[in-house]
Amino acid sequence: MKRINLFEYFELAEELSSAKATVASNKIKGGSLYFGLVGLLPKIEAFLAEPNGFNTCKHSASELKENVQNWLEDNIWKSGTPFPDAKFDEEFSGWQYRHITSKIDTFRSVFEAECRDVDVYSVGQIAIYKTRDLVANASHVIPEAFRDGMSSEALKEFDDAGRCLAFDLPTACGFHALRGTELVIEDYLKAFGVTKKMVSWNEYIKAAEALADDKRPEPKPSKKVTAMLDRMKSLDRNPLMHPRDELDTAGADHLFSLAAITVAEMIRDIRRVKGPGIVALIAAQAGAELPSEQAAK
Repeated sequence: MKRINLFEYFELAEELSSAKATVASNKIKGGSLYFGLVGLLPKIEAFLAEPNGFNTCKHSASELKENVQNWLEDNIWKSGTPFPDAKFDEEFSGWQYRHITSKIDTFRSVFEAECRDVDVYSVGQIAIYKTRDLVANASHVIPEAFRDGMSSEALKEFDDAGRCLAFDLPTACGFHALRGTELVIEDYLKAFGVTKKMVSWNEYIKAAEALADDKRPEPKPSKKVTAMLDRMKSLDRNPLMHPRDELDTAGADHLFSLAAITVAEMIRDIRRVKGPGIVALIAAQAGAELPSEQAAK
């Protein structure tokens, strides 16, 4: 998936219009022909290289580019030859370059026809997130200081969750956010010495609670994290596993934000990072509230 820059299509249209106006003259000097046509070549090259869904009209675009390039090199200035050899002052008649007009018209007609079948969608902003960020790097809702402590698999799940949120797939967003959180839970417990394979959130949380209640000295999991995980399990994770339960956009947004905050708390707990300001910043950016320490007890 690639973000389309619509301005590039606008520039291509401008160059096509300029080129067509240039070759509409009955007589014109080589210099005017050259500079009226040469700017079209890089725009067509960019169009051909773009994975934009326009497959049929790329054949006509390629023919247009080839015709323009060959004609300029054969008649005015061959690339690599000394500049004085360019025939900029020579006058050309319309019959010598009029075929370029038909190539421009053919490309326009095929492009117009294919536009009816190529799907281009506009994705509106979700909550306070920028659409570009949700589509390209949604895991950045978690500050870099904590992302550095996450596996690539967990980061990918948060990126996928953001894309699902952007493209109006709220239940899928919830699944990916929870999967990303679960991957971090596994790393969280391993950091505190738990290597036993577990298959449910209930097992994860019981193991974390046992460590938190242990009389051994620090470091050990904080009860704040275990309370956050237990809350997510009961109110978000378990209900979402039911086939008839679905999320709406607001619910997905809330779960995505809560998962990001919970993950940051786990990473901070592992590292024993001082100063909770960064986690509070996530909450402010995501429009969520951190659970109070009192509620976690």
